[in-house]
Amino acid sequence: MEQTLSFEELDLMFGDHAPFLMSLSDGSQEELRIVIAAAVVGDQGDSIPDLEGVDETTKQALQGILAKSRPIKINESCLFEICFHDYIIYQIRNGSFWSGDPNEIHHGRYLITFEKSVLLSHLEEITDAQLLDDGSFYPGQWKHYGIFTQNHVIDIISHCPPDVSRHI
Repeated sequence: MEQTLSFEELDLMFGDHAPFLMSLSDGSQEELRIVIAAAVVGDQGDSIPDLEGVDETTKQALQGILAKSRPIKINESCLFEICFHDYIIYQIRNGSFWSGDPNEIHHGRYLITFEKSVLLSHLEEITDAQLLDDGSFYPGQWKHYGIFTQNHVIDIISHCPPDVSRHI
């Protein structure tokens, strides 16, 4: 059973923690499927590593800090699929290497739509998508979507909005 949502509605459901990327697949018909899972806060002191090879003073200090922390974990019972049935371009980056541009204009927290972005400004240079002299778009008016997960940044430019569903 699936529950249909909008891209914007799903963004509001994630609260204070970015989702996790579970899978990304690109089919033979230019169909991009992205499965993400909500994040859940674990128990305090959960998953403290044994810190082998660390001197005793450092080990005690780290264990004291970590004992008061709470890990962010994957909530596998809260999965969502975002499907772009047609797209112009997508890219995925390790989130550690993402740097935002202060001139970009966007809406959303983890599932973002851009009005202005570096990728949009270069789209006509790197693809055959074009803004024609009469103001029309080829292959259709496009939009830049961003999906910011715990470890990844995914950019998609599509002229069709995605289908978003929750797997119940």
